[in-house]
Amino acid sequence: MKRDYIIRKHSTDEAIPYDLLLLADETKEAIDKYISTCTIFTLVHRITNEIVGVMAVKQINSDTVELKNIAITAQYQAQGLGSDMLSFLKSHAQEENLLHIWVGTADVGFQQHRFYMRNGFEMNHIRHNFFMENYADPIIENGLQMKHMLVFAYRLKTNTD
Repeated sequence: MKRDYIIRKHSTDEAIPYDLLLLADETKEAIDKYISTCTIFTLVHRITNEIVGVMAVKQINSDTVELKNIAITAQYQAQGLGSDMLSFLKSHAQEENLLHIWVGTADVGFQQHRFYMRNGFEMNHIRHNFFMENYADPIIENGLQMKHMLVFAYRLKTNTD
């Protein structure tokens, strides 16, 4: 983690950082479908106390969490902060004795695919027609319509590995 930043659990009495969450999800309505069931972590600049990153993490079952949203403010992107947040999540999940972290992203989100694979995630399964069934309007990324959600998985190390 870069020394100028800390990652902390977002307090339930703080406002939800929709401005950041909307960098990684298309609508506030979509975020509202999952955010109340998530633990939110924020990446905070130590000097300015500005929130520059966010992660929303949902417990799926006793051994798996799903990263529902991760975003870094535009001016702080491409500095390794997203990877730092994933490293934090891996450590946190390990401490909680979890076995898997899942994250879903659009079939046409090629930059996101590379990001997750660079951070040790592997393609796991496809949620067919997810974006067509869950969003009223077509969403275009990289000149293509989002249709399916690709789910990537990270397997945490256990004492028996």
